[in-house]
Amino acid sequence: MWRRRWLGAMLGAALVSALAGPACAGWPPRKGQLFPDEATYVDQDGNRMKLSRFKGKVLLVEFVGMNCPACQAFSGAHARGAYHGNPVQRGLQSIESYFPKYTGGLRLDDPRIVFIQILLYDMQLKAPGPAAARQWAGHFDLRTARQEYVLVPVRDMRSQASFNLIPGFQLVDRSFRVRSDSTGHYPRDDLYRTLLPMVGQMVR
Repeated sequence: MWRRRWLGAMLGAALVSALAGPACAGWPPRKGQLFPDEATYVDQDGNRMKLSRFKGKVLLVEFVGMNCPACQAFSGAHARGAYHGNPVQRGLQSIESYFPKYTGGLRLDDPRIVFIQILLYDMQLKAPGPAAARQWAGHFDLRTARQEYVLVPVRDMRSQASFNLIPGFQLVDRSFRVRSDSTGHYPRDDLYRTLLPMVGQMVR
């Protein structure tokens, strides 16, 4: 249901953003392939980086539209309040709360794991800038000191391919390969039965 609501709200934006063409070489990330590393990002602290800096860690990557009700819920809006008063998907809790339940007791801030949110659309469906990353992270208390990164692409990544990733998560292994894909309106892998249990297997 939460995926369908995001779909209905965003169809017009998707049609417009699709005109932008490919976001970057190799985009979107695909299960079984190395995560594309052409894009440069800025984190909530203002640092520029490529995702390959995290190679060697297990990565949980979330693709975010800031006005997506499910994205807000996964980020913790039911506990911390909605960002900018946006609707929040009912019945959907934060990924932080789901994480120990479905990974066999692991915490999201486990030092072997890096949690990464990539903001692809801002509240007005435009390309988000560094201020959006800083404000979103501040609202939801996401900190790089806990290996919780909120990233915005340096270049505009809006496209049909990016739209199709929202809402959802991918799991990237230590060799930087996408191992599980629970993104978009018709995810290949179930978040609770496949992706999150795989985290526990990968870090042990």
